[in-house]
Amino acid sequence: MLPRWVKPLVFAAIVIIGWVFVLWQNHFHVTPPIVFVCIGFLAVTACIYNLWRTGAAVASPDDELASWTQPVGPRGELEREKRTLLKAIKEAEFDHQMGKLSKTDCDHMVAVYRARAIELIKALEATDGKASVRDQIERELRARLEVESKTADKAAAKKPKKKAPAKEATS
Repeated sequence: MLPRWVKPLVFAAIVIIGWVFVLWQNHFHVTPPIVFVCIGFLAVTACIYNLWRTGAAVASPDDELASWTQPVGPRGELEREKRTLLKAIKEAEFDHQMGKLSKTDCDHMVAVYRARAIELIKALEATDGKASVRDQIERELRARLEVESKTADKAAAKKPKKKAPAKEATS
């Protein structure tokens, strides 16, 4: 997967190359019609880019939300699977209404999907009580700082302290 900054950079390069070509063909004489041609080239390029993005999103096997964001951690995976199962239930019921599936096939598919969806919902509810990733990081950081401070205290206790010179007794 390409980094996010690559696509806008390629788009900008195409626009600039097109503008340079238009200006080169007109011997770099900038006139109002040339400016309008350059703006038109920008509009056509942006339109093609947006159509390409839309087609890529439609052709993507993932659902709309998953194509824009990637699930984070096990909870994200569970939520994604739950959305997929709920979508499959709706699709099976729609296929039954359209006459593509028999009642028994639809009921069997929906029962299997619902059972798995219920398991996922229970797993999600079980993870609700757990701390967020930020809380887990902060808790681990506090634990590490405590360990470091304890080891520093032990090291300081083991070091022999310098004794102050004894004062001479004057009598």
